[in-house]
Amino acid sequence: MTDIAVLGTGRMGGALAGRLCANGHRVTVWNRHRQRTAEAARAGAGVAASAAEAVAAADLVITMLTDGGAVEAVLFGQGAATALRPGAVLVQMSTIGPAETAAFLGRLPAGVHFVDAPVGGSVDAVAAGSLTVLAGGTTEALQRAEPVLRELGTVRRCGDVGEATRVKLVLNTAWLTALGALHDTLGTAAALGLDRQVTLELLAAGPLAGALRRANSATADFAVALAVKDLDLTYGETPDRPVVAATRRLLHDLPDQDADLATIVDLGNR
Repeated sequence: MTDIAVLGTGRMGGALAGRLCANGHRVTVWNRHRQRTAEAARAGAGVAASAAEAVAAADLVITMLTDGGAVEAVLFGQGAATALRPGAVLVQMSTIGPAETAAFLGRLPAGVHFVDAPVGGSVDAVAAGSLTVLAGGTTEALQRAEPVLRELGTVRRCGDVGEATRVKLVLNTAWLTALGALHDTLGTAAALGLDRQVTLELLAAGPLAGALRRANSATADFAVALAVKDLDLTYGETPDRPVVAATRRLLHDLPDQDADLATIVDLGNR
C-alpha cells in the first residue's frame, strides 16, 4: 500500500483515484471545486480541505489538471509544493509545455523527486489499466514511481524530465492533425456527392482508420477546447509547421468548444 495524493479530480483525475483505491492504496484527493471529488470519495478516497493537506503525508503525488497554469497555481499558489515531504515523488500527468515542465522541476523543494508522466488514453483505459504512461525523470525517481504507474498501464521511459512532455506533444500532433485531415476528406467526399456511409467504410480500411476510430469512440469524451489547448502547445514550439497551423485554425474556429472532438467528423460532412 502506498500513500497517494491526487490533485485534480476531473474525469481523468477522478478515474485515476478510483483505480488506485481499487488497487488497495490509501488515496487522498483534492480539487478546486470540492463537489468534483464525490466520485473519488465514493471509491474510497479521503478528501482534503487543501492541496497542501492532501500531499503532506503522501509518498507519491499525482497532478492531473487542465493546463500548466492550473498546475502552477496548485503547486505554488495553493502551497502543495512546499508541503511535499522529502523523498516524495511528484508525478506530473497533465499535458503541459516543455518550458513549464522544466520550470516546475526547478522550483520544487530539495529532496522531492519529479517525474513528468503525461498519458495516452482516456477514462476507459484508466479503468482497464491500459493507459500508455510516458515517463521522464531520473532513474531513482522512475524506480520509485513505476510500481504505481504500472498499475495504470504500460510505462514507457522517455529519458530525463521533459522528454515525456515533448513526446506527448508529438503524439497529440499526430492524431489531431489526422482528425483535421479526416474533416477535410469527408468534406471533399460530401462536395463530390459521395454516399457518406460508403465513404466511412472505405476510410475505415485505409490510412485514416485510426483517426476514424478515435472520432467514433463512445468513450473518448475529449472536448474541442482541450484539443485546442494541446495543439496550441505544439504550435508554440513549432509555429512553422503548416499542417499544425492549419489544424490549429480549424479547431479554434469550431463553433462549440465544449463539444466532443468527435463532432469534427459530422462537421466535415456539411
